[in-house]
Amino acid sequence: MNGQAGKRVSVKRVVANVIRNMDVPDASRNFNAFAEWAFEAERKIGSYKTFVKKTETLTITNKQAALPDDFLSIIDVKKGGSNNNDYLEQSSATFPSDVDKQNMFYFTEDTLNVSTNDIGSVTIVYYAVDTDDEGYPTIAANHEDAVSAYLMYKYKARDYWNGKLQRYIYVDLERNWSRLCAQARGNDNMPSPSEMKKAAQIWNTLIPIKSNNGLLNV
Repeated sequence: MNGQAGKRVSVKRVVANVIRNMDVPDASRNFNAFAEWAFEAERKIGSYKTFVKKTETLTITNKQAALPDDFLSIIDVKKGGSNNNDYLEQSSATFPSDVDKQNMFYFTEDTLNVSTNDIGSVTIVYYAVDTDDEGYPTIAANHEDAVSAYLMYKYKARDYWNGKLQRYIYVDLERNWSRLCAQARGNDNMPSPSEMKKAAQIWNTLIPIKSNNGLLNV
């Protein structure tokens, strides 16, 4: 397994490095476009390494609990405080009337709902969009080269389509991205389209538009 498999790097660092290395003018103005392209690259890589696994205990009130802000998709749900394998089974948006309701849950928007008042807390294991200390999304360290290649390919595509870049350079950038994308994907598991859509929504809320002085510190 790649030694970087468990490491994470901030998308801010990846974007800033590419902007600097390519001598992109007006870096603060271009930052958000690069950050959006970074997630496009992650979506095309299509790996669960885009996300991280987290565990959190939720307090149940009136058979409901708010999900964490970074929640993407559930892995499993267990009765909080139990030392055995007392897991809950996921149901549809309502609990069927002809089944045992003691160990069931379902989701509505940002809420987890349980089937009985007897459950005071649950411990959930879930996939999340990871963030750095400044709140920017992170990516797996072994995706960094591929994401950087995609950023360069997307940025220079503007020049190619405007007739300012020779085709062989554009093709080389595209091939390099494709090669590194396949390499980064490897044998990783593939998230579903709905999970990637939810991840995109979370990702975009984490990228600030501008700082107090109107510029991004990149």
